[in-house]
This record gives sequence, structure tokens and C-alpha cells, in this order.
Amino acid sequence: MMIRFYRWVCLGVAASSLLACGAPAAPPAAPAADSEAPRERLGHIVEKYWDETASLSPWYSWGGAESRYAQAPPDAISPQALADALAIERRYLDRLHDVSRGALDADAKLTYDIFRRERELTIEGFTYPAELLPVNAYDSVPQRFALLAAAAGRYALTSAKDVDTWQAAAASYEHWTQQAIANLREGMRRGYTLPRVSVVRTLPQLAALGEDAQTNVFIQALAVKPDMAPEAERQRLASAVGAVVRDKILPSYRMLHDFLQHDYLPRSRDTIGLSALPLGDAWYAYLVKRATGGAQTAAELHSLGLTEVERVRGRLQALLAETAFPGNAPGLLDSMRRDPRFAYSSAESLLNAVQDLKTQSVAALPSTFSEMPKADFEILGVEAFRQATTPALSYRRSLAYGKTPAVLYVDTAQLESRPATWVTAQFLREAVPGHHFQLALQQERADLAKFRRFGGAPAFVEGWALYAASLGEELGLYRDPQAKFGMLLGQLSCAAGVVIDTGIHAQQWTRQRAIDYLHAQMPIDDESAANAVDRDLALPGDALACTGFWRIQGVRTKAQQLLGPRFDVRTFHTEILKNGAVPLDLLELAMKQWMDAASTLDSP
Repeated sequence: MMIRFYRWVCLGVAASSLLACGAPAAPPAAPAADSEAPRERLGHIVEKYWDETASLSPWYSWGGAESRYAQAPPDAISPQALADALAIERRYLDRLHDVSRGALDADAKLTYDIFRRERELTIEGFTYPAELLPVNAYDSVPQRFALLAAAAGRYALTSAKDVDTWQAAAASYEHWTQQAIANLREGMRRGYTLPRVSVVRTLPQLAALGEDAQTNVFIQALAVKPDMAPEAERQRLASAVGAVVRDKILPSYRMLHDFLQHDYLPRSRDTIGLSALPLGDAWYAYLVKRATGGAQTAAELHSLGLTEVERVRGRLQALLAETAFPGNAPGLLDSMRRDPRFAYSSAESLLNAVQDLKTQSVAALPSTFSEMPKADFEILGVEAFRQATTPALSYRRSLAYGKTPAVLYVDTAQLESRPATWVTAQFLREAVPGHHFQLALQQERADLAKFRRFGGAPAFVEGWALYAASLGEELGLYRDPQAKFGMLLGQLSCAAGVVIDTGIHAQQWTRQRAIDYLHAQMPIDDESAANAVDRDLALPGDALACTGFWRIQGVRTKAQQLLGPRFDVRTFHTEILKNGAVPLDLLELAMKQWMDAASTLDSP
């Protein structure tokens, strides 16, 4: 699971001149009322920002933020939408001048600092034309729209209003598709094209999503349930929603697929790194800063990744000695695949095992956490169209307005290649106490500004998830060395991903070199290695967010050293999580203040 941040830029126009390409002039800032306290003034600004940006971003609002924007303008990647978005970012950054930071309390200062940093980072991102590369096989609008349908399919379409909502959604997706094709054409003209391997990865997904077949997720999900009454109304709604799917949604996927296959693929590029594109080096440096919070350069992260790979490999070797296994890590993995104790015989047995893990982990949490989220999550198999590209377990957060709960997706298609012992570590990372636990607690903090409740620093989100997987022994869920093997493989995958991501996008690594590196460092099969590398080349910088684990683990080590016997893991976790997914430098500062205060308690 990865929280992604999007930016926009007017096609063919420098960021400094964007207001010349059709953006409306920024309205004058409302005069600040003298009677309004700085904290209330700040709260008003950040909430107005949320409302205004959500109204321009239907894909985000459909994903869970605000249901009232489900019929918002459709094309957040058009030149006008890009210019409007930049104008909003600049306007709200400027409005912060109306707030005296020095007059704020500590919590409001944190909101101020995060909001200002996010606006500055987003404005910087407008320099780079991501809208010219709008599709990939892993995380782009076509997949998100299909996931939205899959989520809606768990609830009955019961009224004409439901059908109207999907008619509007289908029209928006149709417009988005047309704009995406126009942007891809503009990218070809300007020298911004997708790697050929990325296009090839994407084509089968689009073909499946455009097929008029009962296995299509849209046809399966957007169906009027048979228990709906009366019969005449059910038939009318079924006919209407069927027309939406077959006349709007499926043709849009086929149109994008055919364009990519016939027009775009022949002109896609053989290179894979972002550095091969105009402004590529600066673009990647920006993505590094966005993913990590700006602590290190790409070269520094590459070096840290190499060091971390060696550290984790050393721990794996020590674990092999503990198991008395005579071979190496790939040999142990092969033996586990052949051992029926470490295998699932069916998709149902895997889903049942994950459900058992949910029960066990929730029961174990009070030993290390004093606060639990109220929100639950479902456990579902991955839809067929995503099975080739999705991880074994992946998490999707709930919709903010509560209609659709969070989901832990389980890929049941490759049982033979995934030993059972991996599942525990992956569950802890993706669900409890990982992504679901952290994001649900954050979302339930009604006192947080909405941009903090429903957003978050990627390095915190991903770093916390990997840290959560390291708690398996404390929770009593890693009961044998094989289970800890899965935890260490997760850490090794993070470190190797950092090496590969920086190698591809900053050091001109080839795809084959990246695949060979994975094979040399990890027990991994050819298909999984290629998929991991293709994800990193399709989503530059995303793999770097897991480095937040190193910093969160470092904060814990410092706290244990400073507090000694007074260190309480439950209190530590409360402090880490209480402010949501904050940038890690701000987290480290807050935790230092907490440690300093805690170290003086009961002192003579």
C-alpha cells in the first residue's frame, strides 16, 4: 500500500507562466478578521483548501474523501485543470501569511508546518509533466476506477440515484480517457514517453477491463442484486446500469488499450530510467524528496540501501544457523515450498489462515498498544485483472464517509510460490498493527485537519508498516525461525528496492541488471523479480518510502537507550502514532521532546 501524491502542470507551458494558459486569476484573499484567533484562522484556511481541492479531484474523492464531489469536473489532467490546481496551491500558501505561527499552540504549529511544506512541495512538482505519463500497470486511474467498482459491488445498487452516480462516473472516466490519450500524444511530441516494458505490462489489464464478459469486474460488480424489489424497477435499473457499463466504461478501456497498442507502443522508449527524459535528473531528485522527506540524495540512499542489504543478509544467515538448515536462503525457500507444512492447498485455506491471523493479532495487541482503532476491515481475494501485478497481501483504506470499509486483499493465484510462513509478516505489515491500524487510528482523529486525517507522509506510512512487521516476536506471532524468515525478507526487499529504484532512475541501470541484482540478493523467482523491477520503473521513487522504517527503528533505539528501564513500548507507540503520518524530521523532533521530558520524570 502506498499513499500517492499527484501534481499537475499546463501542457507545453513553463510553470512560471501557467496563469497565462487559461487559469483564472486567483481571487483576493479574504481579509482576516481581527477577532479571529490564529488557531481558528489556520483551521479555516486548511479546511477551505481541502474543500476546494477535493472538488477538482474526482478520482481522489471517489477513492474515499468526500462523496459530495462524486460528480466533480472529470479531467484533473487537462491544461485548464492543471492551471487551476496550481493557482489554488499558490493562493493557499500565500494565505498562510495571514497566520502568525508564533501565536499558535504546539499542535497548530505542527498543522501549519505540515500544510506549508505540502503546499511548497506540490508547487515544486508542477515543474515536471507527470500528466504526460498517466497510465501504468500498478497504480493509475484505470486501476483505481476498477477498484472503485469492485468496492461498490459489495453493496446493492438499490435506486435510480445509484445508477445516476455511476452514469456521472462513467462520463468522467470517458472524459479522462480522452484527455489521457491527448496527453500521451503530447508526450510523444515532447519526448516524454513511457518505457516499452511498462506499456507491455499495462496492455493485458486494459484488455481485460474492456472485455464484454461476465468475468469483467465492472459487469460482476455493477449489477442490480436479485433480492431488490419491485421486479419492474429492478429490471429497469439493471438495464440502465448495464448500458452505462457497455456503452461508456468498456469502450473507454478498449479505446485506451487500442491507442497504446497501435499508436503508442511503437514510439515508446527502450530506456527505463527517469533520467532518460528531459529534466529527468531533477524530476527524480524531487520524487526522492517527496517519498522520503528530503533527508538524503539518491546517491546517499543507494549507498544506504547497499549497506542495509548486507546487514539483513547477515541476519538471514544467522537465522539459517538457528534453523540448522545446511544450505543458503534460496535453498531454505525451496525446501519450504516443498514442505506441506508451509503450503496452502487452496485459495479458501489461505483466506481462512489470514482470517485466523486477524483474530490472533487483535488478541495480542494489548501487550504493545494501549489504543486500538474502532474500524474493521474485510479480507477479500484479489480481482482477476490485478493478479499478475499485485503483492501477496495489499491494503486499501476505507472511504472516509464510511460506506465502504477497508479491505485487505489476498492474492490467491500463486499459492505454490508463496510459503505459508511469509503470510504472518505480510499481514502484520499490511493490516494489524501495520497499514490498517495506523491509518484507521489517524482517520478516527476527528480533531485533525482533514488533509492530515486522510493524507500523510509516505515515509511514515510505509516506514510504520515495515516497523509493524518487526513486532511479530513481541506480539508472540513469530513462533518459529521460518516466520522470522518472512519478516527479514520484507526488510531485505525494502533495502533491495531502494538500491534498484535509485539504480534505475539515477544511475542508468538496465532492467536486466536490476533483475540480476535481485536474484543475487534475494530468494526470488524470475517472474517475481521482473514484476518487482517493473513496478520500480513504473512508479519512480515509491520504493524509497520504506526507508522510513530505518528512522522509526532508530527513534525506538534512542528511546530505549535514553529511558532504560523506564521505556514502555505501549507509551512509545502512542506517542509515535498520535499525530498521524507526519514528516519524519518532525516526528523525530517531537519524539526527542517526549524522550527529554520522560527522562526527567522521577529524577531527583
